[in-house]
Amino acid sequence: MKTTTRVKKINGHEYLYEITYYYDKETRRTRQKSRYLGKNIDGQPVRVREKAKTPERVYAFGEFIPYLQAVKTLQIQEILAAHLTDHEVRLFLTLLFAGIHHPDALHSPASWYDGTVLPRFFSGLKITAQNITRLLKKLGEGSIHLSICRSLSQIPESGNMRISTVNIPMIQETSWFKGISHHGIEPIALFYDNIDNIPVGYLSTAQYLITSDLIKAINAGMHLFSGKKGVIISGKTYSSSMNLYGAIYSELPVIFPLDPDHDIIKEEIKQYRTDLMHPKNLKIFRGETLFVIPVNLTLETVNLKGYIIYSPRKEEEIRERFSEDVNLILENLNDKPIYKWVNPAEAVADVAGKYEPFLQWRVQNNRILVDVKKKALGKYLKNSGISVIISGDPEYQWDTCLEWLEERAKSENFLTTFIKNFQVFPLSVDSEIMRNGAFLIAFIAHVITNWVHVQYEKSGLLSIYTAEKIALELTKIRLIGLGNDRVLITGLSSRQKEILDTLKWTAEV
Repeated sequence: MKTTTRVKKINGHEYLYEITYYYDKETRRTRQKSRYLGKNIDGQPVRVREKAKTPERVYAFGEFIPYLQAVKTLQIQEILAAHLTDHEVRLFLTLLFAGIHHPDALHSPASWYDGTVLPRFFSGLKITAQNITRLLKKLGEGSIHLSICRSLSQIPESGNMRISTVNIPMIQETSWFKGISHHGIEPIALFYDNIDNIPVGYLSTAQYLITSDLIKAINAGMHLFSGKKGVIISGKTYSSSMNLYGAIYSELPVIFPLDPDHDIIKEEIKQYRTDLMHPKNLKIFRGETLFVIPVNLTLETVNLKGYIIYSPRKEEEIRERFSEDVNLILENLNDKPIYKWVNPAEAVADVAGKYEPFLQWRVQNNRILVDVKKKALGKYLKNSGISVIISGDPEYQWDTCLEWLEERAKSENFLTTFIKNFQVFPLSVDSEIMRNGAFLIAFIAHVITNWVHVQYEKSGLLSIYTAEKIALELTKIRLIGLGNDRVLITGLSSRQKEILDTLKWTAEV
């Protein structure tokens, strides 16, 4: 008997039938039997009249597409597999995706995992507190993170790096504990490939408190991660001459913000103050109006490139906030009775907080009278909206310096938030090791998040959508479980198709 599959169209819908041909001896003719297979869905039969009549479950899918693509392109699974078991690799990536997409899922990752598309990529995963603890300990011990980063740093070939120094709180703070505490700030150097714009490695720099020693350690780290040329992006405003000179006379150029009141720049600001808002200095940075004045500074034998940047919006915000806060303080303090057990100086300091240096007070008829020290406040606010950036390499223009300083701040915030979410897991005597393990997961999450954003930029999508809009559009893509071990992907809208086609990605499981 010969068997074939036939498509029948009924009321505008296509159905698949199995057609079997056989010979009828009585009529001496070839006849056929048909057996219903199911509705034709992408060439596959789905028996919609049986179990799949009503979809049983809907799984989160679309938001994972960019990050699964990043894991594949950057060979993250292969890099991790050189150091972890297959189950540990899958658990690592599941925790990574949970931290990116649904931080609250870390309270119960197994429940979250079951409602996503991940079981179709990382099947058979046993997510238990014991397995997570074991993985974090393994990741945090020894130098496994350096080996993983070295493998990651082999993907870009430029050898041109920038290094951002960030400070990550590694100890959980509580709102109720007000005793002696330690913030537990961990200084980290993040190494980025300057061409591909993705992180490729990191080093703890906790033991390097002197800037000159820190830069030597970073220079050694560059060789570890195959770097040939580098620039350091520091968020620290150097107040001491020891650290300032350490940054200026370093082996690697350093880009850092400088206090406008610092001795080496305040005369330049005074000189150019009248030209701050001259039209020739007007620039646009990410939609904001700025006024930028390049300056050349000579410090002993070194010539420095600097930028005085003035933001009218920032000045207005600062002055408005000061005005509102000071008026509120005056309203609360003025003409309040002062009883004999009240120390008026302590009362002013307690209510005024950081504004106390700008206030003057006296007691008259057992009532406190408070006023503003206008000269002190005016002197403090004279540089409102003004910032200064020093570039150790004149090659880098003001907008590049600003972008990298903003990137440094965003990286610090991303990693801090990621680590904080991981603190839902109970810590043991190996808490430092577990935090180190959690940081490695946070770092790889940062790597693939950056990679995704770079793809949005390269594709030109960011000229049409914001990154947040792209994420929201993709989130609408769902995987539907039909109840008979078959799944369907929801139909793609025109926007979703445009996004995926532009990026050359597909919504396939």
